[in-house]
Amino acid sequence: MPPFRSFLATAFGIPILFTLLGCEKKAAHTEAAPPPEVLVTPVLKGNVPIVREWVGTLDGSENAEIRARVAGYLQKKAYQEGGYVKQGDLLFEIDPRPFQAALDEAKSQLGQAQAIQAATKADFDRAQELYDKKVISVQEYENKRQLNEANVAKTAALDAAVETAKLNLAFTKITSPLNGIAGVAKAQIGDLVGPGATTTLTTVSQIDPIRLYFPLSEKDYKQYAQRLKEVMQTPESERKESIELVYADGTVYPRKGKFSFVDRQVDPTTGTILIAANLPNPDHTLRPGQFAKARAVIDEIQGALLVPERALVELQGSYQIGVIGQDNKAEIRPIKTGPRFKGKIVVTGGLKEGEKVIVEGVQKVRPGMVVTAKPYQEPTADATRSHPSQPERKAAAS
Repeated sequence: MPPFRSFLATAFGIPILFTLLGCEKKAAHTEAAPPPEVLVTPVLKGNVPIVREWVGTLDGSENAEIRARVAGYLQKKAYQEGGYVKQGDLLFEIDPRPFQAALDEAKSQLGQAQAIQAATKADFDRAQELYDKKVISVQEYENKRQLNEANVAKTAALDAAVETAKLNLAFTKITSPLNGIAGVAKAQIGDLVGPGATTTLTTVSQIDPIRLYFPLSEKDYKQYAQRLKEVMQTPESERKESIELVYADGTVYPRKGKFSFVDRQVDPTTGTILIAANLPNPDHTLRPGQFAKARAVIDEIQGALLVPERALVELQGSYQIGVIGQDNKAEIRPIKTGPRFKGKIVVTGGLKEGEKVIVEGVQKVRPGMVVTAKPYQEPTADATRSHPSQPERKAAAS
């Protein structure tokens, strides 16, 4: 190509190239982006139980401190520490020989007194006949009568002494007064024990049912006093199993319990009143001394508006939520919230039943933006365990 034609091609071709490139860029800028995709769910209405929790302590429903009732040397420990014992099972035995000897002596003295009393009774009977016939004087008759009565009284006293000796001998065998778990022995074989000693030999606790004690503040008690009164006036066999026990790790004991009692007074040192509930414990997995929470439904909100917790956006201590209108335009709306229940939260202001709220994707939208709404699927129980619910999202800084 001649140089002049080459120059013309170059001179006219470059502007045309830039013009074409500029048109392509303008077309790219004017092409609309697709609406962001969000997952939505309708605002539902339902009844929500109001649940409260209190920290409590477990103890036996019945506890018996085992002490010696007679003085003597401990001869035998007959139970397994920490094992289950039945009412009447032998726990300890005190050396019975001194008590057996005392019983034998009391029986001997009673036998002698009975023989003497039999003789004086016969003598008195003869004196009665002679006195009726006017053969003996009044004084002689009174002497016979008084001697007989004295021997009758002595015989009765010795008979009581025999019974006392029998009881003391029986008390050398220390048995369990109830069914339950027997604790660690606090006295060893060879120790001198007795009714005057302060030593508790062991403690037996009935743990089926087991009792959960928990304190209510005066404020809580004032709020629930009427309901507690109604419960306590119902026979225990007819009370509902309404108390859940929650372990320290958050797991829930599988069996529910019943209110057992409300203490007679508020503790002036703590400002609380003691409440107790009995829970079935057939496997003996619960033991006295454990700490746990008592959980109870104390009220119910009728017709509450509910949304998933994960739909909330927190902004400086208040909550907002994304709402989709009929035209698929997004709106960020402030709301008022109430208690939480099974992954949902009660909305007390700012929403209506049936409105669609954004559960996933709210961070991609701005007020007035058109979105593509797809239904949100509630996670299954397995998915919830594998992927715990997300914490409430913070609103992005503008």
